[in-house]
Amino acid sequence: MLTRVLTLLLLLGLSCTVESYAQPLTRNVLKGACEKLVVAGRDVSPTCGDSIVNTVQGRRTSFDFTSSDGTTVSFSGTGMPQDRQEEVGVDALQPVSSVILSVKAPDGGITRDTLMTVGSCRFPAAAPGRSTVACTADTQRGRFEGTFTTTSDAAPSK
Repeated sequence: MLTRVLTLLLLLGLSCTVESYAQPLTRNVLKGACEKLVVAGRDVSPTCGDSIVNTVQGRRTSFDFTSSDGTTVSFSGTGMPQDRQEEVGVDALQPVSSVILSVKAPDGGITRDTLMTVGSCRFPAAAPGRSTVACTADTQRGRFEGTFTTTSDAAPSK
C-alpha cells in the first residue's frame, strides 16, 4: 500500500513538473520603426533594428529590441495584468522585473546577462493602424530604454 501511495505521489509530482515546462511559447515579430534604444545608459538608437519580438510563455512576457551589432535587450515581466493609466495619458503599463542583455562577441560567441530591475513597458496611444511600445528599466548596469512603433500593411478602413 505504501509503495502505491509513493508511486502515485511521484507520478503526480512528475505530471506537475511536465505541465509547468510544457507551456506553449508564443512569438510575434512586429515590424516598424525603432525610435530609441539605450543600452546601459548609452544611446545606440541609430543601430536599432526594424522589428521587435514579443514573446509570451506562461505568465512571462518580453519585448526584445535588437541592434545591428548583434546586441539584444529583452524587457521581461511576469505578464501580470496591465495596469490602466488613463490619468497620465498612457493606455496600459506592463511591469518589467528583468532585463536580459545578449551581446555578440567578435568571435561569434554570445554573452547573456540577466539584470534584475524596476521598470515597465507602456503602450501609449498611437495613430490608427499603428501601436507603440515604450520600455524603460533601471538596473545596476545603468538605464535601458526602447521605443518602437509598429506599422500596418493593411489599408485604413473606411
